[in-house]
Amino acid sequence: MFLYIDVDAFFASVEQAINPSLVGRPVMVGGLKDERGVVACPSYEARALGVKTGMPLYEAARLIPDGVFLKGDFSRFQYYSDRFYDILKESTPAIERISQDEACLDIRGIAENSETAKKLAENLQTHIRRQLGLSTSIGIGPSRVAAKMASESKKPMGLTILNRHNLEDFLKGLPIRRIPGVGRMTDRLLREMGIHTADQLAAVPESYLKTVFGLNGLKISAYSRGLDGLPLRDHRVIRSVSRETGFAGDITHTGDLLSHYYYLLERAAGKLRSLSRKAGTVKIKFRYADFQTVEASGKINPASNDETRIFPVVEMMFRRSFRRRLGIRLVGVTLTALRTYVEHETFLNDRSEKQRRLLEGMDSIRRKSGFFSLMKGRTLTLSSKYRRGDTGYELRTPGLSQ
Repeated sequence: MFLYIDVDAFFASVEQAINPSLVGRPVMVGGLKDERGVVACPSYEARALGVKTGMPLYEAARLIPDGVFLKGDFSRFQYYSDRFYDILKESTPAIERISQDEACLDIRGIAENSETAKKLAENLQTHIRRQLGLSTSIGIGPSRVAAKMASESKKPMGLTILNRHNLEDFLKGLPIRRIPGVGRMTDRLLREMGIHTADQLAAVPESYLKTVFGLNGLKISAYSRGLDGLPLRDHRVIRSVSRETGFAGDITHTGDLLSHYYYLLERAAGKLRSLSRKAGTVKIKFRYADFQTVEASGKINPASNDETRIFPVVEMMFRRSFRRRLGIRLVGVTLTALRTYVEHETFLNDRSEKQRRLLEGMDSIRRKSGFFSLMKGRTLTLSSKYRRGDTGYELRTPGLSQ
């Protein structure tokens, strides 16, 4: 028996919890209405008026001109996420962290039947509402994926319980778009095949779905029958670390763009060091004013989590790729091909060891005294463009760029 819990409209709900005057009003987190960009999270009041996640801000402002538009603050969202998980840990240590605001709890040892599971769910919802001011939707089911689909069937503040007696009825007629792993493209292909519901998908042979969709075909086949199959997601395996941000106005100056890249890389590399991981590949992307997106990838040899060693690869790729005389509206960097390393593996190389100790010292000071207690010249130049927040610059898309 599993319990899947999801905070309703997390970013917007956090803003409403912090500022009670926003409760009941259409709130859209992602940017101000006169800025460009998209809505990262609309409140349910905004959704009722037609606003959706990913909708351009100008379109949301046209639908709700008197709505509340907020940039959001990642550190604030992370604080609420940590408190959310603290509450869940009081119930059971068997928790799978799916995202900032979603978790799957294995409750086989603490819930004997559907009735005790229902009581546990109601207590969690009440406790989270009282402590954090956030509403949650919960699904309970005989598998992780069944519990997840149940949690999404009734929102906000919903509670749906599935068991071996009603699972088949729940899946019968369930739109395939509601099945985890069925994205827009998969949905379109399945519909072209005449498959519209979960029970229709369950009737298709696994071997055929694997031929068409690869491993994802096996996943959606299992999910359509309420079985877990391959894991929904293993949060313990971090395959990449990425940071990106959009700009309020197009930037054409190469030096300014490289400063942004360095800052994002500095944050991403710091995250890697906290995980004791190194990256073997770095990827960059940028988006021109006309929305053309350019991506490039380069090897880091040897693997590293030191921004000073990785940045020359980033700079080289960017200078080679930035060919148009047009402004850029977004930049991003991703560190991938991650590997674990032994902390003292560089003891034979005195220069590398000194650099490792220097980075370790910087990270320690910043943890104690804040990011801006130590600044590098390349990112110091951004001080004239952005306000300084608790954990770093308040970027154009602070709710999305960590």
